[in-house]
Amino acid sequence: MNNDNKKKSTDAKVKSNKKKKSKKAALIILSVILVLIIALVGFGILFVNGKLNLIGYDESTTIDTNQEFVETDDDKMSFEEMDDATGSDYKSILKNWATNGGEKMSNKNVINVLLIGSDASAEEPGRSNITDKGNTDAMILVSIDKVNKTVKLVSFMRDSYTYMDGFDRYAKLNAACANGGPAYLVETIENDYKIEINGYALVDFDSFRQVIDVLGGVNVDVPQYVANYLSGSKGTFPSGDNVLLNGDQALRFSRIRKSDANGDVSRVQRQRQVISALINKCKGASLSQINDVADVILANVRTNIGKKEILSYATQAVTDGWANYALTEITMPTPDARYGYSGSAWIWVVDYPLAAQNLQKELYGTTNIVLDENRTTAITVVGGRAEKSN
Repeated sequence: MNNDNKKKSTDAKVKSNKKKKSKKAALIILSVILVLIIALVGFGILFVNGKLNLIGYDESTTIDTNQEFVETDDDKMSFEEMDDATGSDYKSILKNWATNGGEKMSNKNVINVLLIGSDASAEEPGRSNITDKGNTDAMILVSIDKVNKTVKLVSFMRDSYTYMDGFDRYAKLNAACANGGPAYLVETIENDYKIEINGYALVDFDSFRQVIDVLGGVNVDVPQYVANYLSGSKGTFPSGDNVLLNGDQALRFSRIRKSDANGDVSRVQRQRQVISALINKCKGASLSQINDVADVILANVRTNIGKKEILSYATQAVTDGWANYALTEITMPTPDARYGYSGSAWIWVVDYPLAAQNLQKELYGTTNIVLDENRTTAITVVGGRAEKSN
């Protein structure tokens, strides 16, 4: 069996076991709406206290690592299988990198906000409150460079295997928020990628269809093979260039992970495509539409960014024209820094020093990480080979 087929087979097995959960944990779209509206669109009506008071503000950054660590049986089994097959030396590499105290890069002209999509849902018993810690299958960094006038959307792959400091555990990245909360997820990404993140905004997915429909739908390119996969009991899914999708269609388009052999890689690309479409739609939205979107979503937002800071970002957005900044899309870890391991669950084994160096260069144009040509990586320890860069 070739690697593509093996990957497709493994992805299909894992995702079928998680079908019910994936229904609520498939999008990053709502998590990006807050910054889309406040930072990129900048309509003043959103900044009155009546609107901002809808947002849930996290004043405490205390991280509780004393609770029982929760992970799926499939994930736990796959981690054990990898240990049995390759040994556990790769774990010490992950831990040493995450805890080495390396300088985290920052720049006063670059604003980094982590947008988090949680699977918490009012439709699912026990997950009806956004403060319940849902898994975060959607994690995207919005990096605004005020000097180079760019906005970079950095998608972090949910299945990246990492060290969870404090818990002294190893797990997929999407388990960080579920166990330690959003501030802990921020800390975990900062430790792995050696960058500073200014704040986060967390949103669940219940309002997704409403937001898309309020804006009159979004236009995206839908390949025929994706449309074929999505067609069925709900009818024929539209295909072609610049297709207008309603809320339900956009949800399904962004959710799927089994339409091709690239699994989650293709999925995050589709998600970012919808984000770009939302940005364009918001640019042309009426004041009434923006107000309706705010009412739908702001009550479901949880953030550690204070009102004054939000207003400051909004002022800069309008003054500097953030809505017109060039948009770039990035996936982390990059192909040359990741290796897909097929077990009971799909895992990305990551060469974090290389991935961190790549991300620093993308965000800041420079890096403080120097790599030894003869170094041992987590990928080489498990006997893998990184993907070729595009």
